[in-house]
Amino acid sequence: MKTSTRPKVLIVEDTQFFRETLKKQIEEKLGFSVITAQSYADACGIILEEGLNIYLALLDLNLPDAPNGEIVDFAIEQKIPSVVVSGYFNENIREELAHKNIIDYVIKKGPGSIDDAVNAVKRIYKNQLVKILVVDDSLTARVQLAHLLRGYRFQLFEAADGPEALTVLQEHPDIKLTIVDYNMPKMDGCELVEEIRQNFSRQQMAIIGISGQGSSLLSTKFIKLGANDFLNKPFMKEEIYCRVTQNLEMLDHIKMLEDALITDYLTGLKNRRYLFDRGEIIHHEAKASQGQFVCAMLDIDHFKKVNDEKGHGAGDVVLVNFAGVLQKHFRNDAVVARFGGDEFCIVMLTDDIAAAKDRFEVLRADIAQREIEHYAGMISVTSSVGICTQKTDTLEEAITLADEQLYKSKVEGRNKVSVI
Repeated sequence: MKTSTRPKVLIVEDTQFFRETLKKQIEEKLGFSVITAQSYADACGIILEEGLNIYLALLDLNLPDAPNGEIVDFAIEQKIPSVVVSGYFNENIREELAHKNIIDYVIKKGPGSIDDAVNAVKRIYKNQLVKILVVDDSLTARVQLAHLLRGYRFQLFEAADGPEALTVLQEHPDIKLTIVDYNMPKMDGCELVEEIRQNFSRQQMAIIGISGQGSSLLSTKFIKLGANDFLNKPFMKEEIYCRVTQNLEMLDHIKMLEDALITDYLTGLKNRRYLFDRGEIIHHEAKASQGQFVCAMLDIDHFKKVNDEKGHGAGDVVLVNFAGVLQKHFRNDAVVARFGGDEFCIVMLTDDIAAAKDRFEVLRADIAQREIEHYAGMISVTSSVGICTQKTDTLEEAITLADEQLYKSKVEGRNKVSVI
């Protein structure tokens, strides 16, 4: 029997509505596998059986057979990463939880608590892909902060001063967030922020300044020079995690907006805007290197007939399927874009024109032999292709020539590749 590779989440909660709603939301929104328990005894049995197969546990502090948070202690003993979810919360409980090795806690305070818990699971899962750099000349402070953030599943890098930090960033340019102390030898925190911003924009990396002698002037200086945020030492565990999370989520939102601007919503391919931006660069590279630039225009034969006979829903299914086939054949070494309607464009560099032509013949044949499943019935389509391999002064000229060859394929009977 095949074992599921989906992350497994354990929910221990005695309130049925909260337990089942949270289970449903995590499964539907995140696609994770969820196990539930409503008592301490049931939860212990599941933990002993599943062990480290449990990616994360959401634990209620107050259970009918364990009202004092015993399940948290047991989960931590068994090395199960845990988030506490409880309606009982005060300063004493917070202090007690702070001394336990839990990842986070969520307060049950109404319907929004479900979303808070789901978002906590999602964020912790995403954290394992996020690299953070901590820069502080104090070994103790640096190690403590790095250890704290590792508890949230981040990948951590450390540096003792500015020059070392710049070396780490050069070696790991995909670091998403840097935490910079102010008082350091060789280069203070503000100077380091200035240096970082020479190579990493606010959209690429977030920076949080920290200092034990913070003031309004210092925080303003940090932010004016390029930091996204500032924190005074000492700070509580929850405070640093909230600030880190907020800054990372801002980067995520920016990335989503940028992707939306260059992505076709229906097919997931790049759109016309991206084609012209990136295509211009590839065309220029071809001219500069004397490489071979290939531009192909493709469309779906008799696509209007699909819409007319089976409906626009069926037409959308065909477009998505067609886009998937294009990506399968050209994902790794070409720009594949939806040009408009049922027209698509592929641009690429090659050192073998004959091999490139053959790839489009293979693509055409692959499309022709496929059957697309739809409730209105199986759908088969073919595609016409026009290719320009000529040296042109501009990308637009290459697209025009490829479009003319596409028209030639249509005139000559469709399901054909024409090349100039």
